[in-house]
Amino acid sequence: MIKKIVIPAAGLGSRLLPMTKEIPKEMMPIFIKNSRGETIVKPLIHALFEKFFQLGIREYCMIVGRQKRAIEDHFTVDHGFLDSINSKNNLKNELRRFYDMLTQARIFWINQNQQRGFGNAVLYSESFVGDDEFLVSAGDTYIPQNHAMINQLLNLKLKGKNDALLVLKEVPDPRRFGVAVVTKFRRELRVTDVEEKPKHPKSNLSIVALYRFKPSIFETLKEIQKTRNEIQLTDAIQKLIERGGQVKALLMKNDDTIIDVGTAESYLETFRD
Repeated sequence: MIKKIVIPAAGLGSRLLPMTKEIPKEMMPIFIKNSRGETIVKPLIHALFEKFFQLGIREYCMIVGRQKRAIEDHFTVDHGFLDSINSKNNLKNELRRFYDMLTQARIFWINQNQQRGFGNAVLYSESFVGDDEFLVSAGDTYIPQNHAMINQLLNLKLKGKNDALLVLKEVPDPRRFGVAVVTKFRRELRVTDVEEKPKHPKSNLSIVALYRFKPSIFETLKEIQKTRNEIQLTDAIQKLIERGGQVKALLMKNDDTIIDVGTAESYLETFRD
């Protein structure tokens, strides 16, 4: 069972300006149902934390950067604020449950002082990960449902040193995503090639920002760091493949929802139904 998750949340959010001048994009509001079926509003990264907590994850590494203090403040237990809320407010219990989760979790905060790509953010987590397998989930992406698929991500065994497990989804235009090429081997999907935001995609399978890795991913991230200013996680995955690693994939269903606040267009899509 995976125990650790890395959540990069240091991007400047420049594609959501001017909204993100002071508010981190990871704190953008999303609307979800609570246990009583009521529609409530939560910051995306708050909902992301709760989802993985409910799946058994207790160790979190939040990669933050400039102007991200609002995230750290939000994840700080404030009993004084809780006590100030009227006891008749049903939402008080939502916040109390969130605080209860925070007291049971271990959250490590790491500052990424230079934004040099998603892979660079993951590289900052090496000391947190140690020798353990771990998940990576972008702080601006949330999958509301599909617990069965995420449980597979948590529980499937990786056998080789350079193994990884990706989540993929078919999309009409994959050019703004990382893209994967896969082959079927028995009942598995094996990834044979990945590329970041290609002009001419080799498939329509976009890489969802949710991954499972062995620590060997840090070796390939460091190799990329020596030759490029911007470090993409996709390029490090490609190096794992070239070394003979078994990079496998889980395919989301066509009607599975992904909430992505990376751009104004993708965020707007969240509210179209």
